[in-house]
Amino acid sequence: MHRMSLACLIVVTILESLAVAEVQVNVRTSGTQANAAVAGDGSGGWVIVWSSYYTTPGRSNDILARRLDTAGRFPGDEFHVNVMTGGNQTEPAVAMGRRGQFAVVWQGPGPDQEDIFLRLFDPNGVPATDELLVNLNTSGRQLYPSVAVSESGTLVVVWESREPVADGDIVLVCAQLFDPNGSGLGGEIVVGTDLYDCRYPDVAMDQAGRFAVTWMRDRTSHPITARLFDCTGVPLADPFEVNTARISSITRPSIAMSSLGDFVIAWDGDANRASEDDVHARLFDLTGVPRGEPFLVNTIRMGAQQWPRVAVNDANEFVIVWEHDTAEPNALTEVFARRFGCDGVPAGDQFQLNTHTPDRQRYADVALADDGSFVATWESNGQDNSGYGVFAHLEPPSTRADPNDAPSSALQ
Repeated sequence: MHRMSLACLIVVTILESLAVAEVQVNVRTSGTQANAAVAGDGSGGWVIVWSSYYTTPGRSNDILARRLDTAGRFPGDEFHVNVMTGGNQTEPAVAMGRRGQFAVVWQGPGPDQEDIFLRLFDPNGVPATDELLVNLNTSGRQLYPSVAVSESGTLVVVWESREPVADGDIVLVCAQLFDPNGSGLGGEIVVGTDLYDCRYPDVAMDQAGRFAVTWMRDRTSHPITARLFDCTGVPLADPFEVNTARISSITRPSIAMSSLGDFVIAWDGDANRASEDDVHARLFDLTGVPRGEPFLVNTIRMGAQQWPRVAVNDANEFVIVWEHDTAEPNALTEVFARRFGCDGVPAGDQFQLNTHTPDRQRYADVALADDGSFVATWESNGQDNSGYGVFAHLEPPSTRADPNDAPSSALQ
């Protein structure tokens, strides 16, 4: 009896300690901190990366990172990712392996215009490589990178490649494989088959190194397209369309894949609601066969739901986060999340993550652990008293029985 009472007391105490608001990730507050992304190792270790914009003459911006441990604490301050400090370093993305090692990619100034760069780090945040040039073709602009990692540490980076020609830009989605030490494996892979119509790619990889890429086709009513590849980068099938309805206002699609290769793709937009977009998702098995039709993610239909990001764990559970434009005159935006089971059935309604509500909270990202806990990060205007800052929220596995409950967080 006494043991049971003590256990109940401990549980209550822990749950009370979790009930805190989101926390500020960035240490430096001068200028704008933006474009945040997060990755996890599946066991409760996390890393957040973002762009830090300087106000100092002669400096543009850097890519910064900060780690979270399994207890939800910051074990150290933010640290620099990029080595080259001149020019515009932006659009970071991050992937973390099962042992806690992680890879950061971003776009920055190159010999012609923008190039894509990669840097590897050990589990303690110590650089394992210098910054590495990803793209072999350095003409034109290389934009919007995404990165994924296998269980063995093999990496894949995808990006949008734009090269001007007489009748407009050639816009391709390209990919490059790397071994765990950052050495390139083979040459660049052209992901899509359309030369003029591939935008905003995202990539996910399973434990064996098979990967799936999704992107938006910009000129043809915004169909979301995807393609599967084996671990050597050989296509397993032709590109296929994900969404069944043509829509006109997609931002970017997002993809996440379980360790066994099942995957989920999320996107926004709606053909029937003009600017008031919804968030949609669709499940696929490891061969790319749909596990049902696209489904609606958000339960609030007022205003626009945009910029979704999705994460999945080894149980095929997934969580989607997005930005909700409240449609109020002062242009407030908020960050929401919704959990789903492995069968795509919602595990409750959507719930709001940000507790700071003035101004804009936008461009969320999310990483999900195998126990169901997740970290979401976003940029918040004015909350760090200097432009946009980066904030994060750690949602424990099952502390929110009612979606109207206040957010609880394990971040300290």
